Amino acid sequence: MIEISELKRYDEDVWDAFVHESNDATFYHQIGWRYVVENSYGFKSIYLVAEEKGRIRGILPLFLIKSKIFGRKLISVSFAPYGGACADDTSIERMLIEGAKELADKYDVKFVEFRYLKNSGIDLPTFTRYYTFILRLNSDPEVVWQRFSKKVRNSTRKAIKSGLRVERCKDYINEFYKIHSKNMHHLGTPTHDKRFFKNVLKTFPEQTDLVVVKYRDEIIAGTILLYFKDTVISGWAGSLREYLSLCPNNLMYWKIIKDACRNGYRFFDFGRSLINSGTFRFKKAWATEPIQLRYQFYLPNSKQIPDISMQNPKRKRFAEIWRKIPYPIANVIGPKLRKFFP
Repeated sequence: MIEISELKRYDEDVWDAFVHESNDATFYHQIGWRYVVENSYGFKSIYLVAEEKGRIRGILPLFLIKSKIFGRKLISVSFAPYGGACADDTSIERMLIEGAKELADKYDVKFVEFRYLKNSGIDLPTFTRYYTFILRLNSDPEVVWQRFSKKVRNSTRKAIKSGLRVERCKDYINEFYKIHSKNMHHLGTPTHDKRFFKNVLKTFPEQTDLVVVKYRDEIIAGTILLYFKDTVISGWAGSLREYLSLCPNNLMYWKIIKDACRNGYRFFDFGRSLINSGTFRFKKAWATEPIQLRYQFYLPNSKQIPDISMQNPKRKRFAEIWRKIPYPIANVIGPKLRKFFP
């Protein structure tokens, strides 16, 4: 008999043990993500477990987002590109989904969103415009280098000749945040609170890194890396637009890829992008495999799938307005809005 229940705080180690044994679990399924979100934005977490005779057979992390303006929703998982239910088989996964539906009725939410990296096999309305990009690594970085497009290799050589250099140091979090928040302002998107990134680094001290690119003595690009099993993930990245002609992102990613190859990792995840966007084309040129993300929805109080991507005309209009707000002001009010768009 499979029993669906909420995870007890004292059983969190058992949850993580399941995550590290499961082939379908991701970085964001780890129990630490609960504390990143709770400590950054204060949202209620509801972690469902499927148990059989005291043994975990499946998990489903959920976050309850409540707003008087934007309504209530349950997300698996918030502020991450993928999550969803993770179980030993599809029947158990369906039971976890049914458990989430009961929670949707209990909390009277507009919808429940399950962000899948895989094809779940669950029949629900699905949003498929986002992709992540996976590069297969090799113990010899030169083998990987030869797979890149000519444009990628030439741009990387240009960055090297320009005198750029790459460093790893979590102490640069303030400099990284300034770059990232400026990028978000240019894109017309409210930025995360700085404490969100600090909480990621604090909660996962052995599974995170901060990589930056310097030109002379100025930091001009950076990314927060996440390490999970055999994969290195570029979680959040940014670069100063006035230095893009020096190709800092190329040098940064090449250095990360070389180190990952030499340290025995098998994959590098460039992170999520909207189909046919500029970052979509940039990542595809690195000989990556585009993986279509499947965001599935249970819609008890909504008629259609919510679309907050840049392909939505309303979202485009918001972006145009947001760019016109002076950066210092946008950087103050941005995190207050960002928390409601997980």
